[in-house]
Amino acid sequence: MTILSRWSVLLLAGLMLTGCSLSLLKLPASPEANLFTQGLDNYLASGDLTTLQQLPRQYPQGVWRTQAEGIVEMANRHQAILKEQDQRLLNLQKNDELTRCRQEKIDLAQDNLLLEKTLKRLKDVLIDTELQAK
Repeated sequence: MTILSRWSVLLLAGLMLTGCSLSLLKLPASPEANLFTQGLDNYLASGDLTTLQQLPRQYPQGVWRTQAEGIVEMANRHQAILKEQDQRLLNLQKNDELTRCRQEKIDLAQDNLLLEKTLKRLKDVLIDTELQAK
């Protein structure tokens, strides 16, 4: 990525963070610039990259092609990172749930042993009571 492209991406990121629209920059009124402006405004408003993705196809030699491709690449990387983080979170939640289930199984097994012992004692008491009643 060239220095100009990096600065453009940095400027665009700054615009995104401040909530500004590219239409406020009064870019030269070329069809390519208008498409770039529209694409960036669409992306900022709704996350839709369709217009920015069209720009390199419509203007393969255009001056805004590199910036549009950079923004699309950055957005795609961002989406991939978010998807990866969501997967990690899901895995952590599954691990936590598995740990809880294992602990619950251990607790239930201990409760079951205690109930079996109690049941045996009650049977012994019942037998003793019946023997004493005779």
